[in-house]
Amino acid sequence: MEDITALYRDTFPDVARVIKQLGGDLEMAKDLFHDAMIIYMEKAPSEIRVSAKAYLIGITRILWMKQQKLRVREQAIFLEDFHVPEAEQPLFDYLRAAGEKCMQLLQAFYYEQMDLREMADTFHYSNVRSVTVQKHKCLQKVRATVKNAMLYEGALN
Repeated sequence: MEDITALYRDTFPDVARVIKQLGGDLEMAKDLFHDAMIIYMEKAPSEIRVSAKAYLIGITRILWMKQQKLRVREQAIFLEDFHVPEAEQPLFDYLRAAGEKCMQLLQAFYYEQMDLREMADTFHYSNVRSVTVQKHKCLQKVRATVKNAMLYEGALN
């Protein structure tokens, strides 16, 4: 196995470029590359049939694709949960109506895929249960906003 530090220095710029081309940012590139490095180090050298650099770039790309598939699936579930009408008003307006704190909380959970413990620390909640309760309240606010918008649109028709 090559010197890990040299491999990191030589490969990361290429990985960051690939992730940027795919629509990611530097933080995402770092996270995915670190995961790829762990996978690389766990493999026996005889199992890797390409250069270490090519292997790491390929694994990082695969991890990015898996992450994007998961995000799309979660976003679809998130949107299904709201039963958003095909109105001109975008979903973002419904989320904004729930308040800044709710929007940040829901974004952290659904889009940034932050775990509940990390959310408790980030948003200064005393425990994971408090985060869960607040997330539920935020979803209820958004659902109520959507419902009211649908009722309003129904009254206009």
